[in-house]
Amino acid sequence: MRTLVAWSSGFCLALIARAADQFSESSYAAKDVIKRDFVVVGGGASGTYAAIGLKDKGKSVVLIERKGRMGGHTETYTAPDGTKVDIGVQAYDNNSVTLDFFARFNIPVSEFTFAPAPAPLYADFGTGSQLKNFSGGTVHDDYVAQLNKYPYLNDGLELPYPVPHDLLLPWDDYIQKYNLQDSAWASTAARPAPPGDLLKLPAMYVFNSYNQYQLAEGQARSNAIATARQDNSELYEKAQAELDANVLLSSTVTAGQRASTRAGGIRLVVTTPAGKKLIIAKQAILGIPPVLDNMKTFGLDSHEQGILSKLQGWSFYVGLISNTGLTQDHWYTNAAANTTYHIPSLPDYFWFKPTKIKGQFLYWYSASQPTSQRAIEAGAAATVNRMHAIAGTQRTSKPTFPAFADHTPFHPYVSTQDIANGFYRDMYSLQGYRNTWYIGALFVVGAVQIWNNTMNLLPEIIAAAE
Repeated sequence: MRTLVAWSSGFCLALIARAADQFSESSYAAKDVIKRDFVVVGGGASGTYAAIGLKDKGKSVVLIERKGRMGGHTETYTAPDGTKVDIGVQAYDNNSVTLDFFARFNIPVSEFTFAPAPAPLYADFGTGSQLKNFSGGTVHDDYVAQLNKYPYLNDGLELPYPVPHDLLLPWDDYIQKYNLQDSAWASTAARPAPPGDLLKLPAMYVFNSYNQYQLAEGQARSNAIATARQDNSELYEKAQAELDANVLLSSTVTAGQRASTRAGGIRLVVTTPAGKKLIIAKQAILGIPPVLDNMKTFGLDSHEQGILSKLQGWSFYVGLISNTGLTQDHWYTNAAANTTYHIPSLPDYFWFKPTKIKGQFLYWYSASQPTSQRAIEAGAAATVNRMHAIAGTQRTSKPTFPAFADHTPFHPYVSTQDIANGFYRDMYSLQGYRNTWYIGALFVVGAVQIWNNTMNLLPEIIAAAE
């Protein structure tokens, strides 16, 4: 028995020693130890903006991205003939932050337009019935007046406490209380949203998602821009080329050691296509959704675990379906035939929008749990068949699926009770805790808002490293 106890104790000590060794420089060849001022995790909108911003201020940085490219939710399909189709982020708010960032890479921009410019056709995607007398329209002044009551929701979720009771109301109750029926569909069903009954969302999330930036983009053409070459991924390709060897693509953090003092800094073990690397940095900047599944390798303490465990993401997918046989003159939009305000319940497709390629449509799909590409594409083909029935046409060829992207987990959220109990106050308090900073789509949704918030936070992040 003593021998067994001694062996067990020795084995446990060996495991502890091995875990500690993975953070020691002596365990790696010199070429596999990367020392930088900052490590950025995630190469999407926020991570890219942060990395370039730090570089421009003379700071050393390394960026870790799990995919084989930078860009995050910005993805572009290139057809065999070279035609570009943006399947992720479509447009940007026309303001100085956007213009400066594109100018930084000498990328020309132009007014964003839909090409082609289809007329909306509202249909129940489940039944294939057209809602001929329905129009989703746009939000009205009644919605704007309510949004203006909460200016702090435009740039984040720094809420007053106690949280105003109205913001915790289910959206349907808020609509009823303030007679927002005319704005109900446009404010609720026109953008990516969590699965389930969208009218049960806390009003806070609706206002935070459809904020002043989104209103500006949607209500005036001159307020929405895209790249003149109709390739929004161009920005990230140029950023990646400039960062060069300081970008680790197809790489993941497998272990983390984050000190409680600034002097202790950050150590991350990263698995890359070229083997394991040890990154030693002063501060870590996380542009990834901080749900537990993404954070489990960062060495969370109980305080962090208690906060981040409340977050839940949802599954969101985009794709292209070609050879549909449908004409380009309609933007097929999901509107339920028999629900309040005709708002569809998810999981389902939001819409099928024609691209500039004949017979090709872009679709968005939201789900309550991870869903296979095969199932989503099969559902898209079935929905297209129902649209043919509405149009009185027939499919003459088998559809193809040239592009598909998984954006899970998308815009993490918490329960109404957690909002009331101070989740976002606690989340903001984690900024800088254990030398770690949170950027990305946790507090805002739009890329330009993310850039703006990151720009405003960078001075504080830099100061923490000095």
